[in-house]
Amino acid sequence: MQQYFAKNKNLELEDGDYHHIKNVMRMKKGDMIKVVFDKVCYTCKLTNVSLKSSFEIVSKEEFKNNLHEISVAFALIKEQKLNYLLQKTTELGVDKLIPITTKRTIVKIDNKKEISKIKRWEKICKEASEQSFRCKVPIINDIIPINDLVKYEYDLKLFCSLNKNTKNIKKVLQKNNKCVKILLVIGPEGGFEPSEEQYLLKSGFISVSLSQNVLRSETAPVVALSMVNYEFMR
Repeated sequence: MQQYFAKNKNLELEDGDYHHIKNVMRMKKGDMIKVVFDKVCYTCKLTNVSLKSSFEIVSKEEFKNNLHEISVAFALIKEQKLNYLLQKTTELGVDKLIPITTKRTIVKIDNKKEISKIKRWEKICKEASEQSFRCKVPIINDIIPINDLVKYEYDLKLFCSLNKNTKNIKKVLQKNNKCVKILLVIGPEGGFEPSEEQYLLKSGFISVSLSQNVLRSETAPVVALSMVNYEFMR
């Protein structure tokens, strides 16, 4: 069964969703879909399939709130790798995504293109949320420099490091399993500059390692989120 996110309390869908129902999925009258609005999932039966399909509500189910709120801050990377990062972190339940720039960030996005880029990222996350039957789409923050992360308030703030003196993320999570708001920070290819790590450490962040192997920038957040989900049973 396909799932879509409504844009208002009347359960109206985006034009692209109506197109998807009619021309991509080729649904017919009587087919069932799920429509989500404000953390309520409505099971609906299509009564008309057209440029603006209509449906009737058969049943509804309210989603339970997660006990933990997870944000991932990630350094900008190339488009194809970033698409993977957005899709997989969404599937794993990330609540907020924060794109950041660092000293080793290769990809640059100027202010004129930032709005269109974020809209595209939001579309990717929306489709991934529908595919994975999530009750909401992750929020995507504006692009900020890494130093601005210290302004955000979280119960637990972790950044992934290649430094040999860093702590094992599993042990850190087990020790802080009562935390509600968690921030995971992932660096660019090649990792953070030492000065950036020192700044984060002085600002209350904890340096953690994910593996004995060096992970790609698009793989690291997927591994980190999987570990958080396992430890906190999200």
